Amino acid sequence: MDDVVAISVVRDFGMYARCITENPNMAGCETVAIDNTAAADGIGVCYNRFLDSFDFSRPAWLVFCHEDFEPLENLRQALDGRDHAALWGPIGALTEVVCGIYHRWRFAGEVWQCRKDGTCRNLQGRKVPDGTLAETFDCQCLAVHSSLVAQAGLRFDENLTFDLYAEDFCIAAALKGIPSRIMHLKACHWSPGQVQQRYAVQEAYLAAKYPDACFTGTSSWILGGDPPLFRRLTVRAKKLALGMLSRMKTA
Repeated sequence: MDDVVAISVVRDFGMYARCITENPNMAGCETVAIDNTAAADGIGVCYNRFLDSFDFSRPAWLVFCHEDFEPLENLRQALDGRDHAALWGPIGALTEVVCGIYHRWRFAGEVWQCRKDGTCRNLQGRKVPDGTLAETFDCQCLAVHSSLVAQAGLRFDENLTFDLYAEDFCIAAALKGIPSRIMHLKACHWSPGQVQQRYAVQEAYLAAKYPDACFTGTSSWILGGDPPLFRRLTVRAKKLALGMLSRMKTA
């Protein structure tokens, strides 16, 4: 069985202990905390710093996860036997095309979600078969094998500071023929999942970076170029729904 290394950028070490270092479901995993309390570097910068220092002669699953991402079952066992040639994550998104014109955004995978104090716990996402293809993963957890990182030269985009860096990682991999697949892993994300104002800026950056592509993320479509009318209408509808949901959560 390959090693499992969980890498987190940490600002709240109490939450990190609860979810990662003191979590019995992390048994057999190595944990790496990147202390970001003083520097407040972008997540992509921190993750790349780890990758640039990693010994790639060592076969290991590299799991990039938030400090508040809590596996509720053994992470090492969940990764055992997975295809090294794919990216893996517990929750992401995909697009379903209905009648050839209507593009429907869909969650893929499930994760529990709650506030920082543990209240308002609810199940987010949609259960799909293990191994289902996704377009992108949510930033809370992304697993990639060290051999694939070395072979494909994968890195995080350092222009994406606190949003969409995992989605970009998936898109960059997909353009190299590397699939993203959903793995069944019971987990809880101790975050209300609100979309911040900075998200729109980084979403626009990705649209410019991939002008001829259209991918879906857990918070929005990532649109380059001039998408078809029906796709634009469904994107607008989803953004309106997300805005209403965000206001309801903060009310």
